[in-house]
Amino acid sequence: MKNVDRLRFSMWWTILGVILVATVVYMSLIPLSPPKVFIFQESDKIMHFSAYAVMMIWFGQIYLKKSVSLSIASGLIILGMVLEILQGLSGYRTFEYLDIMANILGVVFGFFITQTKFGSFFYAFEMLLAPSRD
Repeated sequence: MKNVDRLRFSMWWTILGVILVATVVYMSLIPLSPPKVFIFQESDKIMHFSAYAVMMIWFGQIYLKKSVSLSIASGLIILGMVLEILQGLSGYRTFEYLDIMANILGVVFGFFITQTKFGSFFYAFEMLLAPSRD
């Protein structure tokens, strides 16, 4: 994987990432009516997995150091657990261990993706927008 010193638009990537996290928090805590048709009984786990994988991939590209990525992963796992507990306490949402597992698996998947060449998508995108003048 190419070692990227710093993204030129890291502040904007971070702001968009915070909006992404805030959206996940909001969607996790609002009352939702259950969908009428499920593809299979636990299909909402795909949404949990996807949301946490995307958040991990997003921030893992901004902060490339493995130690920072591990801190981000830990924070996202804790966020998922806290949100699940809050859902259980809400009275209109439910606590599910499988949701926590889907969140954790999404974070782990996202972490491993950011350790590959796919973990530098933001850098490649920035190079397309504004190639360096070096």
